[in-house]
Amino acid sequence: MNSFMKALYYGEISPCERDRPKDPEYTEVSRKIIDIQTNFRNTLSPKQWEQIEELEILYAKSFSFENADVFAYGLNMGILLMVDVLDFQDKLSS
Repeated sequence: MNSFMKALYYGEISPCERDRPKDPEYTEVSRKIIDIQTNFRNTLSPKQWEQIEELEILYAKSFSFENADVFAYGLNMGILLMVDVLDFQDKLSS
């Protein structure tokens, strides 16, 4: 069995837990988010801040559903591509 397949099966590979992007733009966007959150936390009432936090949680859940769907779609597309490649190779060798 392929070592990648074993690692995936035994949970040694988890796409959700990979390192954060190293793109400087990602770092800048993250910093801006933290700055805005800090500003809201310092200016809003506790009840308003709770609503913002709830909104963030809902956005994160929504984003997680979208990411899972995109991951599944991409994996499916990759598998279909490999099937076509293998089929093409079979036709070449026949």
